[in-house]
Amino acid sequence: MTALALAALALALSLVAPVVLVRLPFLRDVPRAAVTLWQACALAAVLAAVGAALAAPEEVLRALQGDDLAHDAWLLAAASTAALLAGWIVFRLVSTTIRLGVGLRRRRRRQHEVLELLATTSPSDARLNVLGGSVALAYCVPGRPSRVVVTEAVVDLLTLPQVEAVVEHERGHLRARHDLVLEGFTALHASFPRFVRSRLALEEVRLLLEMLADDAATRRTGAAPLEAALVLLEPTTEGDQVRVRRERVARLAGRDGEGAASRRRLVSGLAYVLAVGVIAVPTVTIVTPWLQAATAALGW
Repeated sequence: MTALALAALALALSLVAPVVLVRLPFLRDVPRAAVTLWQACALAAVLAAVGAALAAPEEVLRALQGDDLAHDAWLLAAASTAALLAGWIVFRLVSTTIRLGVGLRRRRRRQHEVLELLATTSPSDARLNVLGGSVALAYCVPGRPSRVVVTEAVVDLLTLPQVEAVVEHERGHLRARHDLVLEGFTALHASFPRFVRSRLALEEVRLLLEMLADDAATRRTGAAPLEAALVLLEPTTEGDQVRVRRERVARLAGRDGEGAASRRRLVSGLAYVLAVGVIAVPTVTIVTPWLQAATAALGW
């Protein structure tokens, strides 16, 4: 039954865990710990799927050698189903990761080529590329060399300190290689069958990474320029991510007291403990007993 349990765990971590975690808004106050927890859940889901694919053949073999035909028939069917589902997920994860990685890097090369042709260098910052356009837009392009790009609309709309805050936000993404984190979650999302996949994890991690970049910008330029920039940029963006980020920057800019800071430290510690537990507990309670039973059956 180990394969079935691990397959069920993989599905639970992919479907149930995201629903639970997004209902804990206080995790957004500690984005680094929250991203670690999300990554732990994703890693545990992958390991559970791999474990199910590995455990199923051994359990099927043990069932075929058993004496209890009724029980063994049920075990055989369950383990086979778990193996097929887990194996398909693992195959999709590997193939999707390769395809996604190749596609992303191809698009980035094209973006670099376009920027070489169309972008100009900011007179105040040689590392900043400015594109013509009436839409306020700022983004980064990972690679070698990495680039931070803003449109002329951003330069016209914001003051120099606010532009610097936006640029530091994008450089925070580049320094921490948030693109790799997002790439991993995108691959995991695409690897699960459509009827069991959920966008909650991908969307929440994307928001948390934006918050981490906000923190990086705040440390370098202060909270006030970034908060003001978000206020001005909010009407130009879709969804409520900018509003959520703006409210968080204002709340965490030393205006909510020492009690809130202590609460954030507590939440952060609990998130790290949960991140360790979500990997360690299944290993101890499910995988280790199966390994012991399998080695005993082999006479090792």
